[in-house]
Amino acid sequence: MTTQVQFSTFNFHNSPVRTITDPKGEIWFCGTDVCNILGYVNPRDAISKHCKVGGVAKRDTPTTSGNQEITFINEPNLYRLIIKSRKPEAERFEAWVFEEVLPQIRKTGSYSQNVEEIRLLEITLKVQMLDNLYYMAKNASELCHQYRKMMNDIINTLNIEYFRPSKPDYKYQLVSEMQFALDDVEVILKTHTREQTAKNIELARLRRSF
Repeated sequence: MTTQVQFSTFNFHNSPVRTITDPKGEIWFCGTDVCNILGYVNPRDAISKHCKVGGVAKRDTPTTSGNQEITFINEPNLYRLIIKSRKPEAERFEAWVFEEVLPQIRKTGSYSQNVEEIRLLEITLKVQMLDNLYYMAKNASELCHQYRKMMNDIINTLNIEYFRPSKPDYKYQLVSEMQFALDDVEVILKTHTREQTAKNIELARLRRSF
């Protein structure tokens, strides 16, 4: 029996899944990580609908951004989410967890995982988030520019001097500044693509095999 909570991370098809082993030796899985793999769009709703309350707990978990309160589920609830999932990947995920991961956690107290590989997986998630935020911000910037152009066209056509701003609106200054940030992000995304991250992970695996 362990005397403290032990944290571990393993990789299923380039998707990290965080686990903890509590002082009683019970293994818990990060609900959001599991739901993402099993294809649940809304992890909170999926856990509320399919999991029993007694097997759901929030734990202070170390992350790259500091400790955060994250929802974990126990093994029976993990089974429930797997059974209810309609994603073909669910069967392979079940085999991976119950035939390889759980036996090793019970045997060694943690899942052996290459540190560099875990770091690269975290980078992959951040690149994906940055990618999504980039396109959201880019769309917002384009809409603001279109709005500004339409407003100027109306003012110029109707010659409504009263409504013509005497000085640049701070909102449009922010949009211009955001465009510089978007340009920087675009360079980052081109440099660190998902494909490159996947190659780095594969290289880490190859190095580990020698």
